[in-house]
Amino acid sequence: MDRRIGFIGAGRIVEVMLKAIGPTLGFANIVVWNRTRARADKLAAEFGIKVADNLAELAEGCDWLLLAVKPHAVAEVLQALAPHVHEDRVLVSMAAGVRTDKIKGYFPKPPRILRIMPNLPMSVGIGMTAVCADAAVSPALLEEVRSLFAVAGRASLVEERLFDTVTALSGSGPAFAFLFIESLADGAVLNGMGRELAYEFAAQTVLGAARIILDSDKHPGELKDIVASPAGTTMAGIHSLERNAFRSIVMDAVDAAAKRSRELAH
Repeated sequence: MDRRIGFIGAGRIVEVMLKAIGPTLGFANIVVWNRTRARADKLAAEFGIKVADNLAELAEGCDWLLLAVKPHAVAEVLQALAPHVHEDRVLVSMAAGVRTDKIKGYFPKPPRILRIMPNLPMSVGIGMTAVCADAAVSPALLEEVRSLFAVAGRASLVEERLFDTVTALSGSGPAFAFLFIESLADGAVLNGMGRELAYEFAAQTVLGAARIILDSDKHPGELKDIVASPAGTTMAGIHSLERNAFRSIVMDAVDAAAKRSRELAH
């Protein structure tokens, strides 16, 4: 990719993205700025990228800018960044809850603005990234950004009104899945299995189940019924989950995360 890419922020998600899409971007084309210089220097040493001394240097020297700061820091960063961003630049924000129209408001002449919501599985090549764009963004540019993140798994165009839901589902979802896998393993340990083996079986089982859903045209409920034979072990387990409101608990978790994402915009 023959353009200079600037990362604003150097947190965990930027490290994940550098590993996932850095080779496609070309490490020699990447520059990073971070409020704490030591963190940016660490990534520079690890990936062979450059470090900008300030936001003005980053903005003026890069074609694409990826905004990767916490939502509460967006206003301060964009106020400092705006005077140095040309309208032909591309700004890609991954700040949860911060809408495109709010980002545009910081710029006298806004750049082309897109939003993305990546997730942690990008670090192992099976991420899920949502992409949306301001109306001024061309379909070609929108597809270019989507294709870039598809390198690290899957990437889909999603209406901006659904981004809080995406944040809850695929952004927060891996943590919910980790908790579920840990709970599956705990149940196996309760029944005598060693913990290391229990984690292996639980994780591989969830991975396999997810792959079947993605590769199959069957409804998840239909796939469940294939496993759950009459009066069998699976049905006994499902009965226990339903008795304890398993579905409602999971739905409430996604709903709570989505509500929190909406709150972050204010």
